[in-house]
Amino acid sequence: MMKEEKQKQNRMLCVFMENLVPKGHFLRRLDAAINFSFIYDIMRPLYSDKGRPSIDPIVLVKMLLIGYLYGIDSERRLEQEIIVNNAYRWFLGLDLEDKVPDHSVFSQNRRRRFKDTEVFREIFTTVVERCAEAGLIGGECVVMDSTHLKANAANGHAEKVILMEGPSDYWLKLNDEHGGHIQQKSEAADITSTVKKKSLADPEAGWMHRHPKPAGFHYLCHQSSDIRYGIVTDVHVTPGDVTDAPYCVERIAYQKKELRLPFRYAGLDSGYDTVAVHHGLHQLGVRAYIPINPGHTAHWRKERGLFAIEDFHYDALNDCYICPNGCTLRYIGVRKVRYRVGKNYVTRSEDCKNCPLKSQCIAGKANYKEVRRDFYQEDQERHHALVGTALYRYIMRKRQIICEGNFALQKRCHNLRFTRKRGIEKVQEQCLFSAMALNLKRLVKYGAAPLRPAVAYPRVGLMMLGLQKNLSVNFANCP
Repeated sequence: MMKEEKQKQNRMLCVFMENLVPKGHFLRRLDAAINFSFIYDIMRPLYSDKGRPSIDPIVLVKMLLIGYLYGIDSERRLEQEIIVNNAYRWFLGLDLEDKVPDHSVFSQNRRRRFKDTEVFREIFTTVVERCAEAGLIGGECVVMDSTHLKANAANGHAEKVILMEGPSDYWLKLNDEHGGHIQQKSEAADITSTVKKKSLADPEAGWMHRHPKPAGFHYLCHQSSDIRYGIVTDVHVTPGDVTDAPYCVERIAYQKKELRLPFRYAGLDSGYDTVAVHHGLHQLGVRAYIPINPGHTAHWRKERGLFAIEDFHYDALNDCYICPNGCTLRYIGVRKVRYRVGKNYVTRSEDCKNCPLKSQCIAGKANYKEVRRDFYQEDQERHHALVGTALYRYIMRKRQIICEGNFALQKRCHNLRFTRKRGIEKVQEQCLFSAMALNLKRLVKYGAAPLRPAVAYPRVGLMMLGLQKNLSVNFANCP
């Protein structure tokens, strides 16, 4: 017999919020894993002692966090979801009759209270510290990579601008340490101009053109993760038209100093294989495991059957190079090509004139061979010697699983595929919350915090309302 349900929306019901949220709900487990009261200490300097009471800052942060935990990338839709979701209300501490804060509260706070502050980074850092206290961060090995976010800007709505670029920090460091050996030029010679595309809608976004990634205006999210459980320990955002290497040493140094993470090993991809990165990590006491990047020059020489720099043996004792035919390339001084400075080694023209390997060694009409060696290249060679070892293979495998896996999960579930915001400060907030959501999920899953049991209140009449196995190696015995 067919049954027809009668309308029941007009009943007078009485309910306790605790009875509306399942006992094993994720938000219950999250509430047991971490106490968000630390947000008061971070936010207190931004609020006045006078005036009318504000919305609880914990409620604001938790609302944003719900959006990233459940992939709700629209703050308007987030407000509507919280209105009808009892678990969200319970997590925020709102009763059924309480009004949910309007979505405009977020934009107004960003524009007025949170602008030019580090409150979201401080919240993220505190979550990382809680993960470390739960034993989810080993602090031995860090892996790092970057991913792109589509900017909220049309690719065709742009203009071309001339960007003046000065020397990098690494070049300034070389100039300070070896200035006496480098031929000095005027300051104007160290300034170069580059023509770049600039978005009219979001000038802080950068035009990215990396094969096979999509071309257009993007931001880059640089993330560092601990190798034990994949906890994201640092997030840094840059425009999409920069490379990854210049920020590597800076961000790892920040984690060692500010977060007190004693990293000894780093797993990076071949895009970080530069002398500046190898030397910087060596100074930090971090051993780098990076695949060798042959570079465009090596590919060009290989295609033409020419010797690469690796075919020349460097004699550190006598500070000279030995060519494949046994001739000596002697040191003649320092040469600067744009911002890249290196020691120059050349052969004698008499040695190359009748050399049987000249066609494989010298391109063009030159009658001598020239080889340039970067300052601190020995640090790069020391790390290149680690390629192929058992620990290298292990770290490279973990780097691929952790870095690529984190980015894939964040893009699919935690609002990292594109950005609705404009400006690097707001995009950094998005990346921090996305990484924070991932960390909190792992804290709930692998952390040792006990689950606070749900309180079962008796019904008083009617209701008013229609640990994963640790796969990390023991780094203590590694050289």
